[in-house]
Amino acid sequence: MEEDDRALLEAWRKGDRERGNALFRRHIHSISRFFRTKIPDAAEDLTQSTFLAIAELDPARLGAAPFRAYLFGVARNQLLMHLRTKMRADKRFDPLTWSAPDAGASPVKVVAKQQQQSLLATALQSLPVDYQIALELFYFEQMPIAEIAESLEKPVGTVKSLLSRGRDLLREKIETLAGSEELLASIVGEMDKWLGSMPATMGDDET
Repeated sequence: MEEDDRALLEAWRKGDRERGNALFRRHIHSISRFFRTKIPDAAEDLTQSTFLAIAELDPARLGAAPFRAYLFGVARNQLLMHLRTKMRADKRFDPLTWSAPDAGASPVKVVAKQQQQSLLATALQSLPVDYQIALELFYFEQMPIAEIAESLEKPVGTVKSLLSRGRDLLREKIETLAGSEELLASIVGEMDKWLGSMPATMGDDET
């Protein structure tokens, strides 16, 4: 698929709209979900701006980086630029400190059959952005740690730390939000399972 992505991108840049649409369709659900879990009101615009940025990319610039890792890196940059415009002039958005709601994002919209999924979506959005991204790329997109490192432009060891600390922060948020001991135990006891089930709650019927 990686070779196909690069070939589709090259054809798109040469004016092949049909192959460009194929590349778009292949990744639209994941990129749209990436933004819906953080800043839902701007998700459509940010999804479009991400693909516009990709359309201008010379495939040679990818080097050895997997296309998907680069794509999510572009999405992250679009997200950070947007969040920084929403912060007060005397503050700079720090993705290791600030969550999307800290910059004024509206609550995430979830279609969930299980109470655990709704609570987990709220808890995820309340994490500092880079912790949220690392967890979602790992659990939602099933990306290897090396690819997540490419997306975040951080060393592999740093990404491992983000995932470990992110899980701890997520447990703390869940403990704060859970209204009962039973609900808390059902999520924390099987957090990997609930994280893996989350993509279906974000309206992606192809996961």
